[in-house]
Amino acid sequence: MIHSRLLPGLLLAAFPITASAAGYYLPNQDALATAKGNAFVATADNASAVFYNPAGLTQLKGPEAEAGFYSIVLGNQANIGGESYDAKTEFQVAPHVYYAQPLNEDWSFGFGLNSPFGLGTEWEQDTPFRTVVTEARLAYISATAALAYQITDQLSIGISGSANYADLTLEQGLGSSPSPGYLRYEGNDVGYSGSIGLLWQPCPQHSFGLNYTTKSTFDLDGDVKSNVLADDSGELDFMAPARAALGYSYRPSPGWNIETNVEWIDWDSLNTLHLKSDSVNADIPFEWESCFIYEVGVSYTTPGGYVFATGYDYNESAQPDANFTPGVSDADRHWLNIGVGHQSEKQACFLTYQFGFSDRTVTDSATNGFGENADGEYRARHHALLLSYTKHF
Repeated sequence: MIHSRLLPGLLLAAFPITASAAGYYLPNQDALATAKGNAFVATADNASAVFYNPAGLTQLKGPEAEAGFYSIVLGNQANIGGESYDAKTEFQVAPHVYYAQPLNEDWSFGFGLNSPFGLGTEWEQDTPFRTVVTEARLAYISATAALAYQITDQLSIGISGSANYADLTLEQGLGSSPSPGYLRYEGNDVGYSGSIGLLWQPCPQHSFGLNYTTKSTFDLDGDVKSNVLADDSGELDFMAPARAALGYSYRPSPGWNIETNVEWIDWDSLNTLHLKSDSVNADIPFEWESCFIYEVGVSYTTPGGYVFATGYDYNESAQPDANFTPGVSDADRHWLNIGVGHQSEKQACFLTYQFGFSDRTVTDSATNGFGENADGEYRARHHALLLSYTKHF
């Protein structure tokens, strides 16, 4: 039987680290959009509009398919009591695939497969917070169908529905000093969400976009495993939060696009989660806070089809100090983005580089059943590459 006092410490590590801060949200789903700091909801003029704003699908002139990936190396470091500890270096990849086409003059359709949440981190066994977390990892895949309608020449609306698969792995050490003891949870489930978007372009120089996505809830069925305790089966409730994005695009002259976005993530909905097993029912308070992402970017397309873009986004942390865990290592994080590509009537290709950085000092974090917490200084230096290729038919 698994002792109930171990479980709150385990569950406080339940959420894998993400590249973006803002909890475990992963907004980088198209190379050009990301180069602009993900300020794209008021443009959304390629197949990735399935994710950013389905109303933008009405701008497509013909069928197109996009495929690409987001790849990142996370650099996380903790300084506790004058000692430095590094998370294991990993090369992680999140793919994206989109297809979209006009159905007639007014209606357009799109489909996408992507990973808007997830990634993971693993700490060495010698960290002072090993009984809080040693590994946390989330695999998350969304399959989305979108439909858009052009109400007038200036205004379009779009809706989408998504089936979302979540696979969560988390692990903590047992005992207050490095030892072979561990406790591990693995579970998965499918949840559902929907989006609605608007795109208004009153004149060629100005465009406004709005997109709202509902939360997705999961009842993860899985196993609790340990090398020093009896194995057990269990269910864990889980969620991906609702989010909203509002954007404005200004096109001062041919080829130029200056855009700004504000995104809101409803982490206030992440309150107390529940683990149910044959031997234990545990309530685990998270009490995260809703946060904003501020995004700005500029792009220029030459007459020959070469595209240059750069942008900046600032991601607020969703974790107050009291509920901080190195399994997420959330912080107020800055992202610098730059990209280059080329587009023609038949195809488009874009490559983006991202650098993210943050420094955070945590005090008064919650103490687990072993008398340990995650107080300390946390430093993040992340490097990412995105590649997107589009074929026009």
